[in-house]
Amino acid sequence: DALAFVKVGASLAAAAVGAAIAWITGWGAIVPAVLAYAGFVAPSLVTERRERNARRDAARAAISVVEWLHAIVGSGRPVEAALERVTAHPTGSAMLDACLARVRTDYTLGVPLHVALARNGAEAGIRPLVDLGDRVERARDLGRGVLGLLQDLRDELRAGERAAALEAASHVEGKLTLVLTLCYLPALALLVIIPLFVTLLSGLFGT
Repeated sequence: DALAFVKVGASLAAAAVGAAIAWITGWGAIVPAVLAYAGFVAPSLVTERRERNARRDAARAAISVVEWLHAIVGSGRPVEAALERVTAHPTGSAMLDACLARVRTDYTLGVPLHVALARNGAEAGIRPLVDLGDRVERARDLGRGVLGLLQDLRDELRAGERAAALEAASHVEGKLTLVLTLCYLPALALLVIIPLFVTLLSGLFGT
């Protein structure tokens, strides 16, 4: 496993750095132990963050896929042909492209389209594809066209994306305030608080 190899290597490198620090400072074995643990955990955290970002990007790109499907189906093409046409072009998300390629392969091998969409979407963690599979299955069970269900799904995904964008924007002010505080607080301490403290001490001791 490549991740396990990276974790072991990072842990050994961090432990070596910790041993050097402990030898210079005389802090004992706690430093290499802590750094070794941090080096072992850090690659997993980075990998999880990358996968989470990839899934988020894939979910956003899937909204465009649903919009394209709605437009093509609205022009009179069946949903299977529309999906074949959509998956022939890159979506901008490598994870979504790979997932749609698996959907196309499964459908070619005889798996029902709604099953292929729902199964591969769930395995990849791309919720819009799971919802798309559910809508295709519902249209099949009801014996009706899928166009209206695609439109409903498109509107729901757009609304969800707008809500997520508004929520992210609501946290920007607090993050900016924290950054400004961390940037200006040391300067304020150096230029105002410390000179004032020194002046008070000088007046107190009469120096």
